[in-house]
Amino acid sequence: MGDLLSSMFEFSEKLSALDLSDEELGLFTAVVLVSADRSGMEDAASVEQLQETLIRALRALVLKTHPAETSRFTKLLLKLPDLRTLNNLHSEKLLSFRIDAQ
Repeated sequence: MGDLLSSMFEFSEKLSALDLSDEELGLFTAVVLVSADRSGMEDAASVEQLQETLIRALRALVLKTHPAETSRFTKLLLKLPDLRTLNNLHSEKLLSFRIDAQ
């Protein structure tokens, strides 16, 4: 459990350091949630198109809000693989709890 918690806190600190506005955080959250590679997805193409639209909106907002910080959007997108890793760690931990409980 320690690895998961320390990874979560580390991610939170790095995301917090970006000092996102409510709007930026909302769009980033939408990008995270709208993902075409989820299991059981029936219309992945539509979901992918929606995610691309959300990414473009996030990029436009970040560039408008922080025009001098050209790498800010890239830094934000680089958080997506970190979140996927956290998700995998969490899933593994949940699975181990289920196995231990049986």
